[in-house]
Amino acid sequence: MKKVASLVLIVLILWSSATVLFSSVSTAESSASLMVIERYDSRRVVVYAIPDTDDSMTNPHYKLLNFHWYSTAKYYVNPSNKYGFSTSDVVAAITTSAETWDDETAYEVFSYIGTTTRSAGRRDGYNVVAWGTYRSGVIAVTYVWYSGSMILETDTRMNTYYKWSLTGEAGRMDVQNLMTHEFGHWAGLADLYDSADYWLTMYGRGSFGETYKRTLGLGDVLGLEAVYGPLII
Repeated sequence: MKKVASLVLIVLILWSSATVLFSSVSTAESSASLMVIERYDSRRVVVYAIPDTDDSMTNPHYKLLNFHWYSTAKYYVNPSNKYGFSTSDVVAAITTSAETWDDETAYEVFSYIGTTTRSAGRRDGYNVVAWGTYRSGVIAVTYVWYSGSMILETDTRMNTYYKWSLTGEAGRMDVQNLMTHEFGHWAGLADLYDSADYWLTMYGRGSFGETYKRTLGLGDVLGLEAVYGPLII
């Protein structure tokens, strides 16, 4: 839960607007759809009425996508990067992001399998988190292939156009912060864009040095539980 005071292809952007594209992909074993949501960098957008203090522990808001995993999402991490991060540190940041969601439900939503050299963004039977090139204005891209209400495969690509950090450095995108939000999409949650929801992890806009999305708010947890059930203690 949050302590203190942005496919499918789902894209987290710096203060942005959105365009939605749809396409279909046919494979030998199934017919899948790929939904594409892109949010473009628009630094002229002004967000009004952001709560002065973190209200995430009392804010119950959430939105769901029309599909989710019906089995555990077994994923791989490609730790290759140009930022000097060690493999172990990259894996630790990303697996912690996934476990943040798993810690709030009795269902095993995610299972880390190991490292890979595969890239993210191609339907190949592997759920992959990796860095890769993308146009400016897009911080990260999550691809979700689905059939009906069932997710078949997901990838997330962190955009190498930006500088990245593992420690919340100013002027850089924080890996754990970003991936906690993106794993929310993997779990079936949609972005929130009302400024009143600013402190929730699924708020759909992101910025440099941001770390508050590393932990979940009430609405984030309620959305997760709506899909997978509550944590049984």
